[in-house]
Amino acid sequence: MMKHLTAAVTALAFAAGPASALSCLPTHPVAAFNAVAEAEESFVVLRGEFDFDVSKVPDVNAPPLEVSIPTAFKGKLLTGEGFTDDVEVAVTLTLQCAGPWCARVSPKTDYLAYVQQTEDELIFNVGPCYAFAFANPDEKYIKAVEQCAAGGDCEPK
Repeated sequence: MMKHLTAAVTALAFAAGPASALSCLPTHPVAAFNAVAEAEESFVVLRGEFDFDVSKVPDVNAPPLEVSIPTAFKGKLLTGEGFTDDVEVAVTLTLQCAGPWCARVSPKTDYLAYVQQTEDELIFNVGPCYAFAFANPDEKYIKAVEQCAAGGDCEPK
């Protein structure tokens, strides 16, 4: 009987583990650049601001879900010469929640954003670990990403 009880308690502890904490490793903007460069999907790298209706953003404690919000992006597009091309474009902001951890993006905030490009639209996927979203990026990271796009050293530092 004790053996079965121990096994049941152990199983419950493992089942409760993922729900009790979200573990995100910090993402470096250059590591994100390398990840999207190797991805099967197509991406563009944008720097600028998203404008959208904040009332559509899920509550921070929302259950697991995904919300798509239409946004207007205004800023710069990364090219081989850096963030040189002005761009104003519609982007679908997709915020994901994993249990009580919801991604949040603030309008009118400077972002370095890795945005998926499909045939029909641009999609800025933001999960609770923010792997491809960097708010108010430090200028050293902007320079490092521009160096990557120009074909230079692309190691996270």
